[in-house]
Amino acid sequence: YLLGIPYAEKMDIDKAIEMWKQVHKLNPRHAPAHHFLGKVYALKGMLDAAALHFRKAIDIQPEPRHPLAHVYLGEVYLAKGERDKAIEIWGEALRLQPDNGRLRANLAGAYLDARDLKQAVAEGLKALELGEDTATVHYNLGLAFSAAGRYEDAIKHLERSTELDEKDPRGFVNLGEAYAMHKQPDQAMAAWEKALELNPKQLDAIFDIGVAKVQAGDLDGALAQWEKALEIDPDYIQALVNVGAAKAMRDDLDGALANWQRVAELDPKSPDIHLQLGGLYIRRGELAQAEASAMQAASLDAESGRPQLLLGAVKLRGGDLGAAIAAWREAHDLDPNFALADAGFIRQALTTGELDKLTKEARRGRDKAAQAAVAAVRSVHKLGREES
Repeated sequence: YLLGIPYAEKMDIDKAIEMWKQVHKLNPRHAPAHHFLGKVYALKGMLDAAALHFRKAIDIQPEPRHPLAHVYLGEVYLAKGERDKAIEIWGEALRLQPDNGRLRANLAGAYLDARDLKQAVAEGLKALELGEDTATVHYNLGLAFSAAGRYEDAIKHLERSTELDEKDPRGFVNLGEAYAMHKQPDQAMAAWEKALELNPKQLDAIFDIGVAKVQAGDLDGALAQWEKALEIDPDYIQALVNVGAAKAMRDDLDGALANWQRVAELDPKSPDIHLQLGGLYIRRGELAQAEASAMQAASLDAESGRPQLLLGAVKLRGGDLGAAIAAWREAHDLDPNFALADAGFIRQALTTGELDKLTKEARRGRDKAAQAAVAAVRSVHKLGREES
């Protein structure tokens, strides 16, 4: 057992494993040897074997003074993509050692990954109280506060994260995004430029600068940024989506279609891209493809009214007013605000004349819910045209 330790320290991992396997031939219930085997298997990337030995160490010695095997096992579970198991084993460890800052920090990251923002913040702040003043803890807190819309808190922690780790461009990217959401565009741009100093190919920084240029009214500048990102990574989904949207705005429907079809290939389970494609197909007069996109989006997101909005638009363009009203009525039943997220599509794909026809048809049917659904689309259409 002792001989395995210096072999491991010299990174002669296979020799260390050989020593500790010999220990288990003599004593299968030697918990420390299982613990070390877990560590070295994790170093080799053999995560299943690492989890097995950490689990054995815990089963043999379930109430250790320092629950390091619990800590490491949770980290292995996280690396395996088994987040819930990681949270569970770290919860067990906290019962044994509630003041373990590393455990709290790990839990904060796991809860953030699970989108449990309240728990992520609580565990992150507790980790800080326990002395874990690390870049990772502040970074995760910054992300959690940003996701919760608390941008002042996010900026505070992301600034601290970049102070503690000045070489990680991700910290500056997310700091820039928090500044942007807090209406501090100059600070946001400086943060993104710092990220690009550290890594000139940092795609998220390039993309975010493009978004900032759109917000400043510089669509050409934005396109240049997003095209630059696609030169680095032709399959960078965010840039593909936005370049497609910009092309659609400029009536380059073929170009937009090429971009969005590629996104659908890369992320086929995203209902949003099928909705985007459906709206584009309507504008191209390809109603069968638009209806197929609406049905695909509905299969991926049955709780949203947006696929039914698209389907109703297809039926309206095809002259089937009854089916259009039925689809929008269903959309309204699912979500009374179903039209708000698609103002651009409503403005670009539908005409005032079509909506006038549908309004008359809905009134003829005397179905209040159907009338409300059509009125919701009309109001968004009118607002969108006024804004444009």
